[in-house]
Amino acid sequence: MAEPKYFAHPNVSYRGNPYIEGLGMPLSSAQFYANCGIPFHYELDLSGVDESLHSYFIRTAIDQLAAVYTSPDEAYRLYDQMRRMIEAGYVRRNPVGADVRRILAAIDRDKAEPWKAAHVLELELSVQYSLLLLGLSGRGKSTMVKQICRQIPQTIEHGDYTDHHGNEFVINRIQVTYLYIEVHDRRGQKALLLNLLESLDAVTGEDYSHAHRGRSVNELISVVQKAFISHGVGLLILDEAQNLAKSAKSEVISNNEKTTMKFLEELFNRVGIPLMFVGTLATMKLFESEMTLTRRATKNGSMQLVSCDLESSFWHRFIRLICQTRLLKNQTTSEDVLRQHIHYLSAGIPAIATSLVRVTLSYLTHLKPQDQDLSIAALDRCFNRDFRILNPALTALRNGAYYQFEDLSPMLILESVASGHEVAQQVQPQSGTHLLQGDVKLSNKSQKIDVKQQKTLEQLSPELLLGQLGYHLDTGKPK
Repeated sequence: MAEPKYFAHPNVSYRGNPYIEGLGMPLSSAQFYANCGIPFHYELDLSGVDESLHSYFIRTAIDQLAAVYTSPDEAYRLYDQMRRMIEAGYVRRNPVGADVRRILAAIDRDKAEPWKAAHVLELELSVQYSLLLLGLSGRGKSTMVKQICRQIPQTIEHGDYTDHHGNEFVINRIQVTYLYIEVHDRRGQKALLLNLLESLDAVTGEDYSHAHRGRSVNELISVVQKAFISHGVGLLILDEAQNLAKSAKSEVISNNEKTTMKFLEELFNRVGIPLMFVGTLATMKLFESEMTLTRRATKNGSMQLVSCDLESSFWHRFIRLICQTRLLKNQTTSEDVLRQHIHYLSAGIPAIATSLVRVTLSYLTHLKPQDQDLSIAALDRCFNRDFRILNPALTALRNGAYYQFEDLSPMLILESVASGHEVAQQVQPQSGTHLLQGDVKLSNKSQKIDVKQQKTLEQLSPELLLGQLGYHLDTGKPK
């Protein structure tokens, strides 16, 4: 639990609010990237170890590549947005004065019909936006969000507070700046509400989830809202958002009713708590009937992470970090060649690239010293030996059918492996122009996707498909 780092906020509208000023100064871009990076460290003391076992212990060092991290080019922009969302959400929830008491009183008065929230809506607390972070599996969405969260103190213990006029106040509150939860298996409303309380309990030491486990969904709505307001929750981050259910025309409230994006948005937006949804590109399907949420998300912007740009700063830094060729005896292939070929094999997906390099480095340590070169041939050999099950999905991604990368069925993968079609072939470098790269931003166009059109959409190029969905591709290169 952190101590508040009060400062006089330069934005006069934010001054005198300990929830905002207690966050301290935001990080600069240089500070952020310095804080987030996890370099590769290893120390091997092979003295007294039989030479026949040296390569084994080198492989234990290679295993440590799973823990390294360098922030994507988009990371600071996302940190900036998340931090500003937290601050903006506190403007009408100042613990100094009557804001919090008014909100809690309104929630109490709505207990009989919490979903209608007549008294809460009168307070006009709506923050008018949610933030969307969508992208391909393995692109590093969740890891990036977690690294960003580590740069923001999650809990702040407030005691005495003095505003810029010299007025003294006793706050005595534990502020929770953000909560991060994962949405699994399209859980029912009651299960998810209890999960929210469990997450709050974990960081505050309270016992809300146990004390209220027997309550109905309607009762839990009030309990969750009051608990989140009492602890000053600044931002709710919902990962794996693609697991949320599609909304019906009218929201039904019951214990086993599946949780929708609309349910969550209305539950928290009404009391002024911003939401951030993180998910795969399949999450876009939820927005076909969520135009209100889409509009709010568009106002605040959105971010989609697809195949990494070969020439981006991130991909250069990333390859330099994972290609630890100093552990080999005879490295001759240049970093530039490795950067391009690893990008082709992995289709620009960092998680796949990291696994491929680790496997190939480990394989090379079994060879004679003169053969230990992280080369195109070595990468191809290990890719075709150990990653062939991924090849159908990666081929779809390279060909521009990126929805097949997310939705390719296990049966299709198994059929491809069994038949040897395309999978068992040696990989040959091809053009990567079909890869969807850069940021994809929501447009204001309505989004309608007929189920019968799905097969047709899967055959479209990324640009045409996004146009059908109501999106446009930002082709600008990351700086």
